[in-house]
Amino acid sequence: MTTENPTTGPVDRTEAARLLAEAEGRPPVSSTRDARVFAWFAAVIAVVMGLGTIAVMFSDWAMVPYVLLLFAVIFWQRRAISASPRGSGRTYLWGVAGSGVMVLVVVTGLHVIRTTIGLTPWWYLLGVVLVAVPGLVAAARIARRGTVRRGTVRRGDER
Repeated sequence: MTTENPTTGPVDRTEAARLLAEAEGRPPVSSTRDARVFAWFAAVIAVVMGLGTIAVMFSDWAMVPYVLLLFAVIFWQRRAISASPRGSGRTYLWGVAGSGVMVLVVVTGLHVIRTTIGLTPWWYLLGVVLVAVPGLVAAARIARRGTVRRGTVRRGDER
């Protein structure tokens, strides 16, 4: 495998990524700022999902502001970044899906605990954390991946 482009000479990683994005019809590779913003939004959405899950348990009307807040954060995220970091969309999707699954687990668990031993505020806090963890892990991976791409060499890429 050669890293030379017959028309321009040697190609570095940044140029190769730009050429790949151009061939795929995507916007240019995102900046570190885009990765950081995308990671923050993934974290915010995960926390909103956790807080919304608990709020909905207290009153049924909380579902409307919860859904509106989620849509507002997602809309704001789409407008705040110029290009999503490569591969982060899949990580983000798995994080949000994991938080969605945890919503079902937490709601079921809290209802069982409510009927058996009773709930304290610590159970609600634990529920928020459990729902938010998959999204927060995804946010951390997105942020780390965005900083790794910029100037640092990963193990195995020293060649």
